[in-house]
Amino acid sequence: MIAVLVVDNLWAVYLLIREIIAVHEVEKVPSVISAHLPQELFNKMRTYMIHKSWFSIVNILLIVVFSGIMELYFGFYPWLWKVATKCSLSKWMQHEACVSIFFVLLLSIYMTLKACPGMLYSKMCLSDLHKRGTQSWTRRIGCEILETILAIIIMSLIVVSIVFMVLWLEEYTAVGLYVQSLLLTVLLILLVPFLIDPILGRRVPLENLTLLSELEHLTNVVDFPMHQVHILRVNDPNASSNAFFYGCCCLKRIVIFDTLLLNRGRKDLSSLEPEEVGKGLRDSQLHMILMLCLFHVLFSHGPIYQAVGFEEGLQPIIVGFLIIFGFVMTPYMTLSNFCMLSATRHFEYQADSFAWEMGYSKDLRQALLKLYADNLAFPITDPCYSSWNHTHPSMLDRLNRLEKLQQRRSS
Repeated sequence: MIAVLVVDNLWAVYLLIREIIAVHEVEKVPSVISAHLPQELFNKMRTYMIHKSWFSIVNILLIVVFSGIMELYFGFYPWLWKVATKCSLSKWMQHEACVSIFFVLLLSIYMTLKACPGMLYSKMCLSDLHKRGTQSWTRRIGCEILETILAIIIMSLIVVSIVFMVLWLEEYTAVGLYVQSLLLTVLLILLVPFLIDPILGRRVPLENLTLLSELEHLTNVVDFPMHQVHILRVNDPNASSNAFFYGCCCLKRIVIFDTLLLNRGRKDLSSLEPEEVGKGLRDSQLHMILMLCLFHVLFSHGPIYQAVGFEEGLQPIIVGFLIIFGFVMTPYMTLSNFCMLSATRHFEYQADSFAWEMGYSKDLRQALLKLYADNLAFPITDPCYSSWNHTHPSMLDRLNRLEKLQQRRSS
């Protein structure tokens, strides 16, 4: 497990070094985006990317690798389980579900404290490129307390459900987890408009009548129900310009953040901050099955628990989930993540090709340039780093692909 931990994170460090070299070698704004990205801002973004990447390397080596080795070698998890057991003052608290809740709470406190140095450094030394509004201390503290309480409640429910599922289903736990994931997915699709959307913002009608007319025309062309296209006025004006699709069959929906629209889609610009004016645009299940099958084989394997310091016969359920998914299955999770990232980038290229086939190649090109500049997304990246870390192809890669499609049509 220590070897897997070291190799996996050294690979991440290698990719970061490649990224630093790629960013460091480009000193001038690529000509294709120079009209949207000033050289001065490009220099700030470049410095920020290099600084952030070096910080990530140091953080990985010290916080992840070094502390991870110490935790595994010196039996940190069995020790923390004993502490959680001692917290069970009453007899009913000695049930594994209660001890597991104590264990996860203590682990969360430890992880928070371990991450504090890096978090403070990133807040104080990594200057944010985005201009963000300041909140009052009272509001900040209130939000933190509310988030903490909600996190504890949700975490406790998840821990209890996992423990009782394993105790009741025993060797059929993997099947139960798979069914649970399917049910949660369907439930999430049904509840997104009522639970998730209000957290992000509120739905509003599209004020730009020209854009509304074009959107109606486009939905008719692709046979998508216009009433399932929603404009979301996000609560955080610094949120990245985004739009997403979710659902299937009769539950398909498209949500467009108002930050994606020019001037947030408003007619009256007086309500916008100065930096908001002018931003925006004008007009797998196989993985789940394989993962749970591997988990089923490894979860009950006693030597894994003994390797991290537990006595023979003691195999706490929640610790098993942590060790199996956090360490033992790292090689599979890393490779499957690479495959899924490759698939999502392929889908992005497919979407670009679809837009090109419909005659929107020029519009898409301008939109990509504007969006990347508005969101301060650095245009330069190492291809190898991108393939292991990014869900989307780089802006330059997408523009090159569009150029190749245009050349193919011309030839």
